[in-house]
Amino acid sequence: MGLKVRNIRTTRTRESIFESLFELLEEKDFDKITIQNLTERAQINRATFYAHFQDKYELADEIIRKSAEELIQQHTNGVCAFTKDNMMQLVFAAFEYHQQVKKKCRRNYNKIIPLLSSKLVNALKHYLNLCMQEIYSDDERTLYVQIYANMINEAVTLQTAEQTKLTEQRIAEHIVQLIHLD
Repeated sequence: MGLKVRNIRTTRTRESIFESLFELLEEKDFDKITIQNLTERAQINRATFYAHFQDKYELADEIIRKSAEELIQQHTNGVCAFTKDNMMQLVFAAFEYHQQVKKKCRRNYNKIIPLLSSKLVNALKHYLNLCMQEIYSDDERTLYVQIYANMINEAVTLQTAEQTKLTEQRIAEHIVQLIHLD
């Protein structure tokens, strides 16, 4: 079998597993979902599942991590720049990330906020670190990357949990002002 055919098959299998998890999350809590549930829904055998993932936690972890990275990439158009517009888009990517997960995992959203936040902060830190390499020394960049990533995540989490009435636009503007990019 050619490499291209194998890659297509692998991609389709993984997508089927991802979709099966999303469908099952609409029906039951994550804790109640079994590998058997996933394999039956995806119409694959257990060995195929385990060829891709160690367990359902690794599956969820990969979905959440990839989602954060892809949304940051989409919102910033793949451009890494420490500018007002780019930072606004970074905040909007974080909002979309939480909203997508909340929509797909209504039953489980509150339970997975710590995991969501962890993966989002890591993706934000990676992006910010790249954007700030030419601007700050290593020590300053380490500090600022950590602060800015956590600030974005915390603001988005508060708004998504409806603990503030500020709009996404207003929150993004405030964050940019705090970062002194206005």
